[in-house]
Amino acid sequence: MFALEDLFVKFGLPDILAKDISFLIFFFVISIAFGMVVGRFRLINVLINVYIAIAILTVMPKEVFTPHSIVALLFFVVAVIVLTMVDSHLFDIHISGSGGSFFWRLFVMSFFEAGLIFSVLISFWNEDTLLQFISSDIYNLFVSQYARIFWMMAPLFILFFINKKEK
Repeated sequence: MFALEDLFVKFGLPDILAKDISFLIFFFVISIAFGMVVGRFRLINVLINVYIAIAILTVMPKEVFTPHSIVALLFFVVAVIVLTMVDSHLFDIHISGSGGSFFWRLFVMSFFEAGLIFSVLISFWNEDTLLQFISSDIYNLFVSQYARIFWMMAPLFILFFINKKEK
């Protein structure tokens, strides 16, 4: 990401804009890779597991997880991984279809799901540390109160439209 940032600065972009563009490119690449690695059969299951892990985190005692706690971050990641490993016994939901429409649905869903995961992960990190690597605009894009609501609701909204049966 730093090489891209340096490249954009060499093209004459301001440092803050170079950071933003570098992060957005990184985010899009991660979103596409996430969708390809997880695949259509597990993408929706991982989304459900992320919601379950968030729900568990919100009911945990505040004494266990202080704000911006690395323990909370690790708990979230471990919970998603464990739930994903056992979810074949819980869920059998996937994005159906084939051809060109399948790929855009997979990429759109993986983009919004990666956004949700980034939003949760970034919210656990210390703001001062993160602002050394990303701009405050990008930080607010994922962590502000309205952004968190957006990232929580967008995958469900997208899922409603992309997973409709063809008639």
